[in-house]
Amino acid sequence: MSTERLLVLVVLAAVVAVAVVVGRLLAGRRLAQLREAPADRFWSALGARPDGRPAVVAFSTASCAACHSAQSPAIEALRLRLGDGLRVFHVDAGQNPVAAKVFGVMTVPTTVVLKPEGVVAAVNNGFAPTEQLARQLSFA
Repeated sequence: MSTERLLVLVVLAAVVAVAVVVGRLLAGRRLAQLREAPADRFWSALGARPDGRPAVVAFSTASCAACHSAQSPAIEALRLRLGDGLRVFHVDAGQNPVAAKVFGVMTVPTTVVLKPEGVVAAVNNGFAPTEQLARQLSFA
């Protein structure tokens, strides 16, 4: 391999690494902002009120294959496991852009875990398996 190719690969790897770090920092900042926001803001966007149960808000769109083939079954498995102890809200981000904006949704699928008192506990951008959601619902 020539020195020029090696240099290009090193620079490309550095750019990718910086992009990943910046992305994670921004996601962490967004999560912190959501956790500090008043619960009323989220519940107003959902058109509901907290009722003492944790909730999962699942954002999707009609054209999102991963939402329907992977995320929805994972949430349904969680709902079956927890029964009436869990609220699940399915929100079409295209039909309800206000809710998507309030929750900071930038991609689908996105799931938001809400604590029983209605505040944000966790946000998952992309597919979140059943076990990951279950851990997030433990609020550990």
